[in-house]
Amino acid sequence: MKAPASERSQPTFRWSGFDVRGRRHNGTIQAQHADLARALVRQQGFQKVQVQRLWWSTPEKIKSKDLATMTRQWAAMLKAGVPVVQALGMLCRSMTSKTLVAVMQTVLSDVESGVALHDALARHPRHFSGLYVHMVQAGESAGILDAMMERLSQTLEKNEALRAKIRSALMYPTTVMLVALAILVLILVWVVPVFEDVFLSMGAKLPLSTQIVVSISDTLTHLWPAALPLLLLIIWAIKHEGPRADQLRLWAAGWFLLWPVLGPMLTTAVVARWSQTLSALLSAGVPISEALGPTAQACDHPVFEETTWQLHRRVVQGSSLSEAMQQTGQFPAMIVQLCTTGEETGALDSLLGRAGGLMATELDDQVRGLTSLLEPMIIVVLGGFIGAILVAMYLPIFNLGQVF
Repeated sequence: MKAPASERSQPTFRWSGFDVRGRRHNGTIQAQHADLARALVRQQGFQKVQVQRLWWSTPEKIKSKDLATMTRQWAAMLKAGVPVVQALGMLCRSMTSKTLVAVMQTVLSDVESGVALHDALARHPRHFSGLYVHMVQAGESAGILDAMMERLSQTLEKNEALRAKIRSALMYPTTVMLVALAILVLILVWVVPVFEDVFLSMGAKLPLSTQIVVSISDTLTHLWPAALPLLLLIIWAIKHEGPRADQLRLWAAGWFLLWPVLGPMLTTAVVARWSQTLSALLSAGVPISEALGPTAQACDHPVFEETTWQLHRRVVQGSSLSEAMQQTGQFPAMIVQLCTTGEETGALDSLLGRAGGLMATELDDQVRGLTSLLEPMIIVVLGGFIGAILVAMYLPIFNLGQVF
């Protein structure tokens, strides 16, 4: 979820203060100015507060795994009959993430002052998505906050499990490819020029394969500064917020979806997370026109986020969800068919949940297939590249040996 511009523009302050027992505490907080930061820290019960602005700091983020774990603990406390305020206090004392503790202390302070829980969470859009806020709001309205928190924790855990599967599937091949690419670049930049000097001193005519390798080496040696602007552009696109950076991220995400093996796997993971999120919101009683917004934020993928907002606009205009999904062309036919059946039978939430489970199972099969396929493929491809370079470098020497 993208934080609004107003939150991103707020400076960060490092604070230090003492609690009622005289123990020193410190942390970071975002506020519009130093006086407001000092007041916010004092609201948390600290005294003798000192603040200092951090000019080059980046806002700390809460890991999705930590948030899912906290939600599971919170749901267990509410199930056991612990009041909301007391449960918040217990969470603040038991969590290990300093950023999450600071955020929850602020939420606790707001709730104690009379603010509704979902409103207190909504004041931190960087950390609590629309899915989180809507589920809590539905639980408060219906008086079943414990059940809603239990369902929310299950949804967060399922989404985190899908992310973990993608990370584990891509970690090994990505690491091997990066190491191999670094070795190839070192060979082309440092080793090949040495052979080139030897060949030039001999005055022998180089074979075509050797000329190609030498040309690639010369290109990398003389044009490597051109890679610096590209690297800076990638870093800027990752860190920067704005229309151009969003368009670049959207293009890159769409490009990855077109890859032969990686694209279908990413699509399966994102659609499974999309189905599970929308199912949880609909089960909580959130209307579909309101549920699509948080679902777009929870997609964690620019292409499907944009697609979901298109679905939102078409549904608001009167179109059915399944028709809008079919028009985008981004969703598998199985998901579209299940949505059509769910709309006809009035069981859209349960069928979407079942679809998310089917997609998660399909993702497991794709990950296992990718793992078994990539290892021999990487060995063959990298062995072929390195072998071709070695043959190209030693072929002129063999030719000279035959002449003499």
